[in-house]
Amino acid sequence: MPEHSRGIRIVWVMSRVPAEQRREQLIEATIDLAIREGLAATSVRRIADEASVSLGVVHYCFSSKEALLNAVAESFATPILGPVATAIEASRGFERTVRAAFTTFWEVTQSAPGRQLLSYELAAWSIRGDGEAARLLYQTYLDVIESFITEGMGITGSEALSSRTLARMTLALTDGIMLAWLVDRDDEATQAVIDAFVGILVAIVRDAERSGIVTVRDRDPEPDEADGQA
Repeated sequence: MPEHSRGIRIVWVMSRVPAEQRREQLIEATIDLAIREGLAATSVRRIADEASVSLGVVHYCFSSKEALLNAVAESFATPILGPVATAIEASRGFERTVRAAFTTFWEVTQSAPGRQLLSYELAAWSIRGDGEAARLLYQTYLDVIESFITEGMGITGSEALSSRTLARMTLALTDGIMLAWLVDRDDEATQAVIDAFVGILVAIVRDAERSGIVTVRDRDPEPDEADGQA
């Protein structure tokens, strides 16, 4: 086959891959490269090589490297969603549900420290520029956490204590907890902090519930937990 014909055929085969699938491939390639070598290594050419595609494919899917990194930021919560949602669904009683959610989050994060480190690296890099990737990253985290609070844990907030405020509290604490763990890798100390925070969060919500500030829709509370609310 002549060289120009072979080139045409390659382009035609590439075009058969759906654009959304190609975007996901590039996002994952960027994450893999950045975890392995750091965010500074993620030039468009290196990303293309990592994904085994041409530079043209990258530029077709994303208008710029910044646009690609914004998409990376929006994808960060995805690996957490399924496991935490499953843990919440399998739990009964408010405190057990909260504890299951945080324990599962901790286990998922612990299994992928490079990904957690990259989230901080991406946020810091973004803040030095236009900050868009950082905003998207934390907006996504907040949306996910608020969804778990309202739909999974059954908490309905009010003007005095909104579900968004609870989400921001949760994100601030977990962000700090995970950063400290990346520094010292002290699993026991981290678990102790998570356990303490769960206890504090449950106490805050229960106190707010008694004051009429929030309502909690318990899902089949366990007997001992139901007795504690009486």
